[in-house]
Amino acid sequence: MAELHSLKTGKGPDLVLLHGWGSSSKIWQPCVGQLSRDFRVWCVDLPGHGGSHAIKWDYGTEQGVEMLAKCLPQTCTIIGWSLGGLLAQLFTKQLPHRVARMMLVASAPKFVADPQWPDGMRMDNLKDFSQQYVHAPQRTLKKFCALQVVNTESARRTLELLNTALSNQQRHLEKITWGLQWLQQTDVRADTILHSLPVRLLHGGKDQVLPVNTAKRTITIWENARLEIVSGAGHAPFISHPNHFLRWVDRSININ
Repeated sequence: MAELHSLKTGKGPDLVLLHGWGSSSKIWQPCVGQLSRDFRVWCVDLPGHGGSHAIKWDYGTEQGVEMLAKCLPQTCTIIGWSLGGLLAQLFTKQLPHRVARMMLVASAPKFVADPQWPDGMRMDNLKDFSQQYVHAPQRTLKKFCALQVVNTESARRTLELLNTALSNQQRHLEKITWGLQWLQQTDVRADTILHSLPVRLLHGGKDQVLPVNTAKRTITIWENARLEIVSGAGHAPFISHPNHFLRWVDRSININ
């Protein structure tokens, strides 16, 4: 099985950063310098994205977790943003002994709304977005980046960094559609392991992709989860409010 592309920097406890759909590990670069002072930081490109654009696999969650397991250290803290957070949850569910702490940024155990989970994405909107991506991938990725900064602080700078990190391998754009399928289908709300772990969540108060109420609902079903809200941020609070993000990481990892 092919190995996911990753870059490592720094020394100390292992800290893994997983980016979101349509992006790449480049998205973490503004934070890596500071984080690498205290950690060995692993920036991983998800399958089909960035340096992992040519990987061949079955697009299933089981093989996705298997590929991640192959490239990561035996024990680590994982920070997953959006789709990366969903992969972090699946990894932790299957291999809890390898996760020292799980931290989620703008992510949830279920992304799509239903009657018992009313605050998630609307399924019809996500399906429409998926169709738009099939017909006009580059334009849809740009549109998605713009949605992440609507009515937020530091919108221009955040949008520039989101666009810079886009997974824009022209010949392989179809290889990231698995992420949209995962977002539609994955639901780990009932997993007992995730219920009992100490999970830390960071969410933008103005998130237009995954509303903050989804994070609020998450902490009602995960008994050891704690949520911190960045009031002026959208879907990428670690970009728009990097100092807040770094303080959150420090508090979350060093908490007793």
